[in-house]
Amino acid sequence: MGKRRDRFVIWMSVPLAALFATTALAGVFWPPTYAQEKIKWALQGMAGDAVNLFAIVPVLLVTAILAYRGSIPAKLIWLGTLLCILYSSIFYALAVHFNQLFFVYCGLLGFSFYAIAGSLSSVPLEEIAARYGPRAPVKTTAVVLLLFALLTAAQWMGQIAPALRSGRPPQEVVETGLFTHPAAVLDLSTFLPALVICAVMLLRRKTIGFVLAPALMSAMLLMSLGIEAMAIEMCIKGFSSRSSVISFSCGLAGVCAVLCFLLVRFLRTAENAVALQAIGEHA
Repeated sequence: MGKRRDRFVIWMSVPLAALFATTALAGVFWPPTYAQEKIKWALQGMAGDAVNLFAIVPVLLVTAILAYRGSIPAKLIWLGTLLCILYSSIFYALAVHFNQLFFVYCGLLGFSFYAIAGSLSSVPLEEIAARYGPRAPVKTTAVVLLLFALLTAAQWMGQIAPALRSGRPPQEVVETGLFTHPAAVLDLSTFLPALVICAVMLLRRKTIGFVLAPALMSAMLLMSLGIEAMAIEMCIKGFSSRSSVISFSCGLAGVCAVLCFLLVRFLRTAENAVALQAIGEHA
């Protein structure tokens, strides 16, 4: 029963991918999607949609297929991709003016949330933790998670603290035409604390830290691609010349990609060893 439920949850990736692709296609090719937004917010939305369409949707489908076949590393990357989609779907549902895609945004938010919630009970926590040996990049991963959380929090506070002192909203909020910046809200309230908690759990070698690390690292990788695309789009359109944002996002993507590769390779090596042992026992 548990295995059937797990496969059903993974099958939710199909309608989720369809909704996400529809949203991204509309953002890139259908002008009414961001017609009510201020120009900077619309350009950032379109740049993010391009990454969603050509990077995140394929990753979601590939990892879902591999997870359906029983790959634990693929399932953890799949979970990280779902986290990234959930993060984006909150933007669509709450930070884009009401338009004809409203029900698509709601479906996207619902599918991503319940896919994550439904899959958590089927993740073999103890088995995953047991696969990490002494050579796994645990400390390096924890340091990267902590550094990213601290740097991102400092970046947001650099905008928020002066605004609080002056009693005026940050300039970036004014330029986007929103009541507040949704990324700041999500980062400071949920995502950055999750990175810190995961880092602490890794350093203490707690089971949940070994499970969260690949998922959060893959989510950071995909998010950094979106940030990079938005920064490049802003530079191309002449709204920003902050090459430091592009450099930081490129560096972050590179570091996350390397750590994801190392973590997945470690898990896959252990997975192959278990499979060979099972074959030997049957023989």
